[in-house]
Amino acid sequence: MMQWNAGAWFGSQLGASAWMLVAGALALRQDTAAALVVLALFLITNTIGIGLWLRRDRISPYAGIQTLLAVVGATGLAAVYVLDRAGILETIQFGARASAQSMYLMLILVVAALMISFYFRFGRHSDS
Repeated sequence: MMQWNAGAWFGSQLGASAWMLVAGALALRQDTAAALVVLALFLITNTIGIGLWLRRDRISPYAGIQTLLAVVGATGLAAVYVLDRAGILETIQFGARASAQSMYLMLILVVAALMISFYFRFGRHSDS
């Protein structure tokens, strides 16, 4: 049975969204408007995550993590889109470069795989 756990919740939440904070900070020097949108997406993700945590007495941990995964997926895709449209996605990367298309694919695959995995592990049980 899945249970609420502060370390796991906030670790997952920040771990899934920290790249938006870093990308937004790196983008500030090149395109302030795009950077601010990405930073806002980071804040939206974490505000929703905190809101879910504060409602943990009313929602199951499974519903909470599925919602957070959907939010992380949507805001992540939006952040890649904003950075790509601004023409700075690849310039703010260090080391190996990832194209927008590969980042879209990675985000979709990771979020979908996690959602499916949690569904098969916890979502089919009535007590989760």
